[in-house]
Amino acid sequence: METAPHHSNFDMPPDRVTRRAFILFFCVGLFMVSLVLAAITAVKIQAFHFGPLTVLVPAGTIAFGLTYLATDVISEVWGRGYALCVVFSGLLMRFLILILLLYAMHAEDVIPFITVGGNWTETQQAAFVEVFSSGNRTNFAGMVAFGVSALADVLIFHHLRQRDAGKNRLWLRNNISTMVSQTVNSAIFISVAFAGVQTWSVIGSLILGQVIVKLSVAAFDTPIVYLLRNIAEGRKLTDLRG
Repeated sequence: METAPHHSNFDMPPDRVTRRAFILFFCVGLFMVSLVLAAITAVKIQAFHFGPLTVLVPAGTIAFGLTYLATDVISEVWGRGYALCVVFSGLLMRFLILILLLYAMHAEDVIPFITVGGNWTETQQAAFVEVFSSGNRTNFAGMVAFGVSALADVLIFHHLRQRDAGKNRLWLRNNISTMVSQTVNSAIFISVAFAGVQTWSVIGSLILGQVIVKLSVAAFDTPIVYLLRNIAEGRKLTDLRG
């Protein structure tokens, strides 16, 4: 009896990464990097000047806005299930950041066999803990706000995608889902992160500033959503259907 020839892994042709797979990896990477940077840099507050209007904005706002670009592309090309997986993975990453920051700040205080090494001074340790203690609160606030708003973004986008099937309205569902969810995110995040730390006038300015910057990011990212969608689906780069 003849047996089928055996092929080892070395005999098989190398795997080819398709454009579709590359865009998925790119969007997941963009999502995770932006989420982490948003969590770490949100403790710094910047003043944005729009003519006579000056608003306060956490430094991580633009980075956070890019997470919605990533989930909208994933929702459009791969569907709600993939987008929800990325969102839940992001929540786990935010929790991991919290644990690792606590370790970095306090490991020497609770683990007997770990001590400060090198030229690290008590002054540096105090400054380190002061900065990242604030970061822990903003990270917790971000986890709460992100969980609610990212879920809303995916569900709204998917609902509009089903409702407008066959119509050229990717631009509409991208902007509506992002703008609604980003507004919800700003109200929750700023209230949880800065209540009791900043005055309510500052908190109001922070919410307004976040909303303005996030809506601007949402408006400007629409061509990028089309571009990434078209690359993933093998369309012409200028194809605006869908």
